[in-house]
Amino acid sequence: RLDRIPWIAPECVDSDAPIGNAADQWSFGVTLLEICNNGDLPMSSCTLSEKECFYQQKGRLAEPSSQELAKFISMCLTYEPDARPSFRTILRDLTEIMMKNPDISPSGTLAPADPTMFQKRYLKKMRDLGEGHFGKVTLYMYDPSNDGTGELVAVKALKQENSDVPDVWKKEIEILKSLYHSNIVRYKGCCTEPGRLEVQLIMEYLPLGSLREFLPKNKIGVPQCLMFAQQICQGMDYLHSQRYVHRDLAARNVLVENKGLVKIGDFGLTKYIPEGEIYYRVRETGDSPVYWYAIECLKEMKFSFASDVWSFGVTLYEIFTHCDSRQSPPTKFFEMMGLTEGSMTLVKIIELLERNRRLPCPRDCPHEARLLMEQCWNKNAENRPSFRTLVDKFDALRRMYDWQFNPNFPMSQIC
Repeated sequence: RLDRIPWIAPECVDSDAPIGNAADQWSFGVTLLEICNNGDLPMSSCTLSEKECFYQQKGRLAEPSSQELAKFISMCLTYEPDARPSFRTILRDLTEIMMKNPDISPSGTLAPADPTMFQKRYLKKMRDLGEGHFGKVTLYMYDPSNDGTGELVAVKALKQENSDVPDVWKKEIEILKSLYHSNIVRYKGCCTEPGRLEVQLIMEYLPLGSLREFLPKNKIGVPQCLMFAQQICQGMDYLHSQRYVHRDLAARNVLVENKGLVKIGDFGLTKYIPEGEIYYRVRETGDSPVYWYAIECLKEMKFSFASDVWSFGVTLYEIFTHCDSRQSPPTKFFEMMGLTEGSMTLVKIIELLERNRRLPCPRDCPHEARLLMEQCWNKNAENRPSFRTLVDKFDALRRMYDWQFNPNFPMSQIC
């Protein structure tokens, strides 16, 4: 009978006597506690010996957050059978609790569940996906039916060492909640653990990973490169229309849904620029992606819509190198600097950019796309094109190359 603890009343564990009403009253108390805990089974992780010891020591199960129900349940779970309330008393007390809480409806109709609130117990870990500046992203299946037919979702949580930046983390969640665009990763909801302050961000899962993962494995031509570039510009144009500066635009933060659709993700460094202002000055440096940053970001810590355009130029370079690690921005800057990464790296990068040294032209990059890169890397921020302008320019470029790209081309032929 030990396996039936805590539903079986303590006096029934070692007794062959008939089970009476008092034992049912104990079982009802445990069932009510289970309901209060959203169906989580009490003592589900305990061994049989631990359960037996729990009863021997007259242990108490964890109480629900409602004080009224906690007091009521404790009356049912007393170790003195004669002290447990009768079911007539139980019915009376429950009715009184309902009358004190008019938002509880006895009609059988329930308030609709919030679709953006995910329950931790239904999340089944599949594998790690990657890490950002503050958070770690993991693939889960959200499976309330527990039958393997759930939805795959990407779950981002604060890394252990960054547990002291909850305000920054909450800001990222609020930003993503407010954004809705076909070229921005979709927010699905949040998940909180009972009794803990930790909040996890639930996002749509894009199975092909980031451009940094996708491009080296898939042979794509100029037309598709231009299409990806235009879609990034569309997402960034929308982001800027909402007064947000991304501050971390790079191939690693552009996710691939399918061969014809990419979406911008990772808003951990994103900042809001109030109406009437043109830039945001960052005080905390942290682990910054300096090889993607505009010269004014490196020198003055000033971030604006134009500095995102510079980062896009580097992202465009990555796209046309197919994210070849041998041609990555850090690798090429090291070659130009003639040194390995160290304390002088930032100074050397600024010196190079001041002398108008830029990343080289990728081998398969059209001349027109290279000119756009160079415009994005203009030393004067006000002379860089806006993303609205870039959307139009890539639209014209795509029409030039459109005959080469068939959107119905089977994925198996480009993998």
